[in-house]
Amino acid sequence: MPVRPPIHRPVGRRDKRERDRDYQRRRDPVAQALYHSKRWQSERAAFLHDHPLCIECERGGVIRAATVVDHIDPHYGNETVFWNRSRWQSLCAPCHGRKTASMDGGFGNPRRRS
Repeated sequence: MPVRPPIHRPVGRRDKRERDRDYQRRRDPVAQALYHSKRWQSERAAFLHDHPLCIECERGGVIRAATVVDHIDPHYGNETVFWNRSRWQSLCAPCHGRKTASMDGGFGNPRRRS
């Protein structure tokens, strides 16, 4: 009976589940609680209803529906900054991913603090 050949992976490589678990452990519990709150869910839905298009795509001449409410400046768990609607913007998932990766140091980018 044929046997599946072994999969060779570099030393220290972790699968996605392990990386996600480590990321969740490092996240600020205060910020996590804010995002999981009932108030955030309703405020987010209302904001997306009022601002249905991605602002980054609109700047580029493309019309794409927004699915994410993004904090323009990171709030770092500060509730006053978190709930300030003037610091929110509606983005589509790809634009939000690009912005977050550039700000948080993803894909080898330097981490920026505002």
